[in-house]
Amino acid sequence: MKKKERKDKLKYKNKIRKQQHEKAISDTKQLDENCGITDETMAQMQNQLNEQYGIGHEMVRDSSLEKMSDVLLEYGKSFIDLVQSDSKADYEKSIKISMMLWNCSIMQDMKGPGGRKGIEKMLKPVMPDAESKEVVRYMLERKRQMFPDNNRIILNYELAEMPDGFHLSVASTIPPPAQ
Repeated sequence: MKKKERKDKLKYKNKIRKQQHEKAISDTKQLDENCGITDETMAQMQNQLNEQYGIGHEMVRDSSLEKMSDVLLEYGKSFIDLVQSDSKADYEKSIKISMMLWNCSIMQDMKGPGGRKGIEKMLKPVMPDAESKEVVRYMLERKRQMFPDNNRIILNYELAEMPDGFHLSVASTIPPPAQ
């Protein structure tokens, strides 16, 4: 009787593992088809954008553009590699810092209140000492060198835990038309 119970338990566990594996594959396929963003994430980001910036901001999926999640991960690699735990909170901190510095590097070249003075004011709490100022300078220059033609501002992101690690979805502005 005990052998039969063990076999049943093993069958059940294998069935559950197979279902989880199939779901992970299905989720990955759906993400690939939708430019890396699920419909649910898209709806959540759309709601957050409307709350933050008002009605009229339309989100689009455009697979002809490079994925900003990939760009942000490459740009922020210096911070992300410093994360030594599997903690989502720690990983998310490095994403937030990278996102803020990416946007600052774009805003730095703008004229008006979002220009250099606005950036310096925004970054002041983040740069309490000379070492942190050097890190910020390095990251601003890194953006200019690695992605000189990418001027998309990152509006929002979502970080989800997946069976094989974290998945980052990013909402950004659409690049201005070529002139």
